Amino acid sequence: MKFSLAALSISLALTPAVFATDFDYSRPFPLSLLDYNNADGYFDPVPFDVDNIRINSDNTSFLQNEEMVAINPQNTNNAVAIWRDFRLGYRRVGIGYTFDAGATWHDTLLVVPPYPWQSDPVLAVDSSGNYFACTLGLNGTDQGPTGIFVQKSTDGGITWADPVTAIDSAMQYFEDKQMIVLDRTSGPTYGNIYIAWTRFTADFMTSNIYMVSSLDAGQSYGLPVSVSEGSGVQWPVPVVDENGAVFVAWFRYYPRGIYIDYSTDEGATFHSDLLVTSVTATAGNINGGILVFPYPALASDLNPESRNYGNLYMAYMDDVGIDMDIFFMSSPDGFNWGPPLRINDDPNHNGADQFHPWITVDDQGVIHTVFYDRRLDAANYLFDLYYTRSSDGGLTWSPNERITTVSSDPGQAILAGLIGEYIGLAAWGGQVQMAWTDTRNGNQDVYSGRMSLVSARDDEPSTPGGLAITSLYPNPFNSGVSIKYNLPVTGEASVEIYDLAGRRVRTLSAGQATAGSGQVIWDGADILGQPLASGVYFVRLNSAPISATQKAVLLR
Repeated sequence: MKFSLAALSISLALTPAVFATDFDYSRPFPLSLLDYNNADGYFDPVPFDVDNIRINSDNTSFLQNEEMVAINPQNTNNAVAIWRDFRLGYRRVGIGYTFDAGATWHDTLLVVPPYPWQSDPVLAVDSSGNYFACTLGLNGTDQGPTGIFVQKSTDGGITWADPVTAIDSAMQYFEDKQMIVLDRTSGPTYGNIYIAWTRFTADFMTSNIYMVSSLDAGQSYGLPVSVSEGSGVQWPVPVVDENGAVFVAWFRYYPRGIYIDYSTDEGATFHSDLLVTSVTATAGNINGGILVFPYPALASDLNPESRNYGNLYMAYMDDVGIDMDIFFMSSPDGFNWGPPLRINDDPNHNGADQFHPWITVDDQGVIHTVFYDRRLDAANYLFDLYYTRSSDGGLTWSPNERITTVSSDPGQAILAGLIGEYIGLAAWGGQVQMAWTDTRNGNQDVYSGRMSLVSARDDEPSTPGGLAITSLYPNPFNSGVSIKYNLPVTGEASVEIYDLAGRRVRTLSAGQATAGSGQVIWDGADILGQPLASGVYFVRLNSAPISATQKAVLLR
């Protein structure tokens, strides 16, 4: 639907939970200062192929939103998600990790001194599987100073080092909405880290795009460098191309469009801004108070074996009729861009909004994109997560796939629809990991889904000597399921059952186990011997430091 562009007036409220100021949607404004209220609503689930698993474990009614996720390229069973978390009643950052391909998650709050509040969490992973969490620090008011900090995890997201300061601004500035990218090329710039963000003056009347670089793999950061040539800009997203050049794209309010600039000297200097495409949409609210932007989700193909090696890809939202759609553009060099292609495949101009796209490219050069979608609701209000991919450089796209099993309600109250501004998406080794904002429990939670692009039967034999659940039979089951598995070495091992919420409901075996094949029977009961309800459960085989998981369906 069309935007509501009337100025939104909000009184300053310095409560322990939220605060705000007056913003005009016709020009840039700091996103980390927006109010957040709870949404509610529950809708019956529908059967689907992708399991929806909640990541955050708190039992509060406070919000979790604005997710990012990354997959460990050395172990695709390991992934880390990060999000904005209000479980303590004010802005913090949640972090979660999985070692079983997203079947179960462990989460906590990230500790990011020295500022008491944190926001705008983003995440990246290097080729060795080290994760880098980047957050914005605030002092709890709409005045500076603010800071941008980076923390590193070398153990799959379990523990995090003390933060390294990327930028700590003075009172005359307010930093906002940073994005991070790591150089994963094989050249001399490998390991560099680049962070781009919007710098506001203290009165929020002027905004510019800035970047800071680390040339020592995140141990230290240089001085901030101005990227954009004009003001009235917001939402920068950086990528690195195959030669180690860093590109930054952003949205500009006047003249309205998506612009890009680049640096060939590791972020020390930038060239002239280039208009990629004009857009009709601007910042504004769609149904339910959801704040949307035509920001550029940006990705690059860094696989030397890919026929599209070095291509840059962009997805963005635009309004070209009566609703919002998702468009895709590609470039062989970052300067010359092809025409926009609409990639949501619902009927054109049907009144259903699509928004908040994100994009990534995997190790095979396949482009993956997710976005929120309202095609299932004739009122254009409830939203779902949809996914599509392209294996030919964006020329053609797979049919859009619904990922969420329950539609989300953004909420009725003013600003309750602020669900964050981006979606978590990562793809590597035939695995696609997603993380999104979901309201099926009556408030905003973080949910995840994992897709495998390599089909495999549950009873497919494992690689000789490898850890694997080799068979679940029968599946679905009623009175009992036989679980056959293979252990590569003698040692401590366990077979456990988890429910969809990630709770362990039964341990079938634990202790010393001999290498080779084994078998246990699960009778569908919990740890107390009580029959469990019908539903999807996960059988997890553990043999540190690795594990394997299969899905079992119990039918009563």
